[in-house]
Amino acid sequence: MITSIDLLAKTGISRATLNNYIAMYLLPKPEVKRQSLVEGEPPTTLGYFPDWSLERILEIASLKKDGMSMAEIQAYFLGNTIETGENNKKNIIKQEVKDLYKENTLSNSAQSLNLSVDNIPYAAYMFDYKGNLFWLNDIAKKEVLTNAIPDHISERSLFPILFNWTNKLTELDKATLIKAHISPIKHRLQKDGLQTSNQALNRQDMNCLLECFDASLSQPNTIMHESFISDPNDSSQNYRLISMSFREGIFMLYAKERDNIQSILGWLSQRDSVIKSLLEKRLPVLTPLAVMVADLQNSIKICSELPPEEYFELINSIWVTLDPIFRKYYGTYGKHTGDGMLYYFFPQPDQNYLMNALACAFSIKEAMKKINQEWMLKKGWNNQLYMNIGLNSGEEWLGVFKSNVNFEFVVLGETINTAARLSDLARFGKIWATKTLVSKLDPIDRENIIFGVDQKGLEGQNFVKNTYSQVSSLMEIDGIKTHKLMDISSVAVTEIIEYKNQ
Repeated sequence: MITSIDLLAKTGISRATLNNYIAMYLLPKPEVKRQSLVEGEPPTTLGYFPDWSLERILEIASLKKDGMSMAEIQAYFLGNTIETGENNKKNIIKQEVKDLYKENTLSNSAQSLNLSVDNIPYAAYMFDYKGNLFWLNDIAKKEVLTNAIPDHISERSLFPILFNWTNKLTELDKATLIKAHISPIKHRLQKDGLQTSNQALNRQDMNCLLECFDASLSQPNTIMHESFISDPNDSSQNYRLISMSFREGIFMLYAKERDNIQSILGWLSQRDSVIKSLLEKRLPVLTPLAVMVADLQNSIKICSELPPEEYFELINSIWVTLDPIFRKYYGTYGKHTGDGMLYYFFPQPDQNYLMNALACAFSIKEAMKKINQEWMLKKGWNNQLYMNIGLNSGEEWLGVFKSNVNFEFVVLGETINTAARLSDLARFGKIWATKTLVSKLDPIDRENIIFGVDQKGLEGQNFVKNTYSQVSSLMEIDGIKTHKLMDISSVAVTEIIEYKNQ
């Protein structure tokens, strides 16, 4: 027999890869033993594999090098002949794995197919890379996270909720549990940010959290990880903690150590389907945010002047150019409405989401100048391409709207409506923002922008810095007459002229 530690060391694969091979029945489930490796130290849990497992993993690596996919490799070992271009691999089967496959494929595959977010038989939940809880099942509510889940994002941090349960654990198990949650997100966290977002903890728990942060190994590229803690309600058995990393967050499962969870691991390996179903169940949350609505000026006129294929080419070139800018400043896609777009900016660790929205707006403005030049040369026309931008901030509910075939993240509230109306107010690529947003900036951050409004004077219009105006007054100055703006006529706004850090 060979331990999982030795197996990983001799083959160079990750534990996630090892777990994947087990889920695909390329390797048998290990025999789990709990023992002390060094006399006097606490016992640790190790998995033991048959000696031939080493040869199997090396052979898998060789087949992958030859260009075989994992599906082809699975079929190759489990009894199906695979054509791989120039190579026609012989069907060599390890009888041990083949037998395991025969015994478990029907039952486990059926179980896997029947599994869903709604019927996971163990406590499970999901949290994002800021440590905020956004989904949990009923078993988790009963067995682990027994506190009520707060509505506001600022109170949705997992760790204060988790520490309430860890009081039942030994100090060793408590540290193991906390580190299991920190390790997969440590590469996206700063220690100071972690401390700030968990101020609800008492001094003892805060010290434990920070010590665990220092002791945790960052695992940014680990898809799946497992650890073990004692069940506080049943000392005769242990919890097997399975963490699965997705781009959207970390899925955590509390299985019983002795239970066969191959069907669940098989279900989790269907990553796209799993994350879609998890996100559909996302808990609504009240969160601060900034909203950007951007709209292409004179789009109807431009559309009428271009052949359909060229208009779509123009719109696609705009989206392709702007998408990396949104990602750079942590903008979250809301929706595209023809030639307009909606993006959200949420609080980020060690990031100012309001300044991100402002910086993003100015980057878009500069990018549109280049696109405009390219199309003026391409078409030889005098049309000017402007993206008119409205910015607002507030606190709104973030949730999921579902249809029979799809779902999308939606923020509901007046914050979005006001930003949309400001994009109607903006002309010639201007950026308009609410007083609500600008006034939330720290004085130092506010010094990095130039903002103000035009005011009527004896000698005509005069731009006055660091001032605001009601939309109704701006309508009088510019002669704007549109019913769209009547909804926000009393809202105080300002034009953002310059972002000094650009």
